[in-house]
Amino acid sequence: MPADPSKAIRRVGAALVARHEEIAQAMVARILSDVPSYRRAGRPVADEVLALATATAEILGHAFATGTPIAREDVPIVREHAALRLDRGIDLEAFLHAYRAALFHYWDACAEEAARLRISRADGLALARFALDAIDTITTHAAEAYLREETRRATESGRAARDLVERLIAGQPVGLDRRHPAAPGLDPTAPLILVLARGDGAAARDRLEEALGFGKARPVATIRQGEVVLLTAGADTSEVTSRLRRALGDDDLRCGVSATPAGFPGVARAYREATLTLSYTSVERPVLALAELSAFEAALTGADAATRALIAGKGASLAALPDAEREQATATIRAFAAADMNISAAAATLFVHPNTIRYRLSPIATTSGHDPRTFAGLTDLICILQTAPSA
Repeated sequence: MPADPSKAIRRVGAALVARHEEIAQAMVARILSDVPSYRRAGRPVADEVLALATATAEILGHAFATGTPIAREDVPIVREHAALRLDRGIDLEAFLHAYRAALFHYWDACAEEAARLRISRADGLALARFALDAIDTITTHAAEAYLREETRRATESGRAARDLVERLIAGQPVGLDRRHPAAPGLDPTAPLILVLARGDGAAARDRLEEALGFGKARPVATIRQGEVVLLTAGADTSEVTSRLRRALGDDDLRCGVSATPAGFPGVARAYREATLTLSYTSVERPVLALAELSAFEAALTGADAATRALIAGKGASLAALPDAEREQATATIRAFAAADMNISAAAATLFVHPNTIRYRLSPIATTSGHDPRTFAGLTDLICILQTAPSA
């Protein structure tokens, strides 16, 4: 009758339990040797790792000594230490690398005891299966615990960031004496730039964060009411727009970039600037900063609601045209203005005969009450188009 391998496993386990503190010390040494981020983290992390290694070695030893497979509920300390590593800035890859290094050392200790106790080859294979199952259970649990904690914190951070941005946009007071927990990378009193985009929610937010996540001052981005608002440190809007253009490429995401506000108190104004700037973006200009607007466009950004309503009223007849006619009229007006009132150049832009432009301009004047063939009339029409909701 074949020998019962569980007896050999229990013998090895008893030996491991007796050595668990010594083994834990060696596990920590292995981690510090193999994982650079743990080595750089210093004594506080080493002490925490020793506590986890000691508990893990003891739990594993008792599992071997009793022949009881490891279950996730046997190692609740893993959840606590996943949170501690996040606090210390240890990423998931390094966390799992450390755990694997520690458990591989534990397996080396198992092999040493198996050799010392001279267990049979069959018992050694059973020991290996038992050890690998235990290692797999613990590493899987460690990964899941880390990811759950990371997700929980990201959710809380997302809510906090959204609440902070909402308060700033509303002009509500926020403490300036220290960095806000939802925006640890931003100095509340230093220059900030606000980027506003409309696109596919989370995907747009991720693209903006990736494009502007440079340097130590991490930006804060949130989704609110169908738009993405991002706050980033800095006083150079040209650097921000350049990075966005390089990162977005042919992406259809459009972004409005504010002028530089004076820290958190300037965010409400920066949001208004970015909103208006976003309205001037186009296929040709998908990323636009307030400073890049023309003098005429810049003047319109300062128009209050009453002024904009007055301008909209002057374009009511143009807005009332059927969609196809309105789009044709709008394209003609814009092309004619961009061509400096040169009919041939406007026709070339729209790929039509110059006479077609002439035929279109007359009914535009009649319908709208503003003659695009005159400087004053064309200015009025451009002003109407630039302040229209669909501009």
